Amino acid sequence: MVKITINVDDDLWKLFSLIVMHERGRGERNEVIVELIKDYVERSSLPINEKQLEYILQIEEERKAFLKIKGKLIKDPQYCGKYVAIFKGAIVGCDEDKRRLAENVYKKYGYVPIYIDKVAPGERVVEAPSPELK
Repeated sequence: MVKITINVDDDLWKLFSLIVMHERGRGERNEVIVELIKDYVERSSLPINEKQLEYILQIEEERKAFLKIKGKLIKDPQYCGKYVAIFKGAIVGCDEDKRRLAENVYKKYGYVPIYIDKVAPGERVVEAPSPELK
């Protein structure tokens, strides 16, 4: 079981709570939310690959570990401005070159879910390749 926190507009939450209380009674909000999530997943056209889902969830855990220590890493000249690799919640590599870091870490640990990000102040930047135009 996973426990999560979500941010919902106050008015929307109050209205949702009133509807659930009216239709099902007090204390049923969690069950309704679970039903809504299950319905959403079932309607999705995304083919679910269990191994891929497991990897995505592991990467997300590694990202959370990175975000917890990012502030300290920014202050450390050994890491600031460089890329770090996080595996099992710990730093397993650091390099100025992202590709070289990935190659070294995968060579050492195998092809496992490892989170790599740049230690720099500000928001995370996600790189997406664009199609080549001819």
